[in-house]
Amino acid sequence: MIPIMCIVQDGQIPAQTETQLKTQIAEFAQRAFSAPAEIDWIVVPEGSGFTAAVPSTSIVASLHANRALPQDERISLLNELTEICTTLTGRSAHEVVTSIRNPKD
Repeated sequence: MIPIMCIVQDGQIPAQTETQLKTQIAEFAQRAFSAPAEIDWIVVPEGSGFTAAVPSTSIVASLHANRALPQDERISLLNELTEICTTLTGRSAHEVVTSIRNPKD
């Protein structure tokens, strides 16, 4: 399993987009790591997430890889994950935070 944490603001993602995003992220995990995704979808209550003193429009997608990644592969995978998130949500790359962490030792 590839643990993936997605954080969104309440009301930010329509239900259909949420489903599409979860599906495409799961497909990404299977393609990149040959393992199924375990997505923890966290919704921040309205009025609880702020950036620069205004309600946040950011989306976070963070996953834990099942193998150590060389830097060039990590960059390519981060770009792909960011593209999935920006395309489906309409958010800019400045509003999408992605991370891919190496396995725990």
